[in-house]
Order: sequence, then C-alpha cells, then structure tokens
Amino acid sequence: MEVQTGKIISAQKEPTHFMFASKILIILSIVVLYVMQMLIFIPILGVLLEQNLGEMNNDRLTLVGILLCIALVLDLASFILAIIGSVKQEEPLTKMSIIIKAIFIPFFLVNITLYIFAFLGMLNPFLMWAIPAVLCIGACLTYLYMFMTSWPDIIYMIIYTIKSKRRPKLFMVLGIIMEFFFVFDIVGAIFINKAYKESLEEKA
Repeated sequence: MEVQTGKIISAQKEPTHFMFASKILIILSIVVLYVMQMLIFIPILGVLLEQNLGEMNNDRLTLVGILLCIALVLDLASFILAIIGSVKQEEPLTKMSIIIKAIFIPFFLVNITLYIFAFLGMLNPFLMWAIPAVLCIGACLTYLYMFMTSWPDIIYMIIYTIKSKRRPKLFMVLGIIMEFFFVFDIVGAIFINKAYKESLEEKA
C-alpha cells in the first residue's frame, strides 16, 4: 500500500526504521530499568530473608543513579525517533507496543512493593518529613516509565489522524485517552492496534 495525501495513510511496503528503532530503544530502556530495580530489591529481599545478598552502599546507589540516567536518555532518544517515524508515517508496530507493555508489568508490581518498603522504613520522627518528597518523585518516575511505552503510538496516531483528514475512530480516541492511565494503558494499546488495523483494511 502506498502513502496518499488526503486519504487514510497506510503502511509503507518497506520495513520501518525510525519507529522500529524507537521501540527497540524502549525495550533496551526496560532492560536497564529491570537491572536498576534488582540492584535495589535484592538487598531488601536479603534483609527480609535474613541473608547477606548485598548492601545499599554508596557504590550501589551510584550505579542505580547511572542506570536511571541511561534509561532516561534512551527514552528521550526513542521519543525523538517516534516523532520522525510518525512524520514519515512508517508502520507504527502497534502490536509490538502491546507486547512491550506486557513485559513491563512485573516491573511495576515490584516497584510498588519497593515504595511500600520505603514508606514503612521512613515511619520514624527523623525521616517522616521526607516521605512526601520520596513518594512524589517515585510517582513521577513511575508514570514516566509507563508513558514511555505509550508515546510512540500516541504521537503516531495524532499525526496519522491529522494527515488522513478524516474523523478519528472511536477505538483510536479511547485508546489514546487510556494510554495516559496506569493499568488502562495496555487496554488503550489494544484499542489503538485495532483502530489502526481497521484503517488499513478500509484502505485496502
């Protein structure tokens, strides 16, 4: 199928480059975040099991910070590539987004557990003042982690709709809205995938 101005933009015949690269960077970022998470979780698990599985020393915290920065840089690069791929109207690989979000689910479950432990650990007169700041930073970072798996499809579908000059489908609108909320974002990815495939079928 070829790209035609003024009509629903369909997928190009050639394999994509920018959009595919964007989602590969997201996967790499997820791997980095999992490693970072384990560096924090394993020592805490050791304390609970009364085993020596490592300590949260300065070296470990420094490594956690470095990995976090690497993940954020990868996210920024994926964002830029997603914009380029969307402008070029390459295949958005919406099904790949669903898989990425499914892979990321265990991360969020462990992440919630870590913040519960952090909250409980600061329930003393000397640390309670820091609880709001820690929870706020944690919530913002966690939301960013979730949203990084959503923005390639959101960016693509917005540009797709503008270039197609047609009214967006209900599933596309609902999908984009859901992509902004935890848990519902994976349903949103499914809706966007469905809307995109239906658009291609209409063009065929």
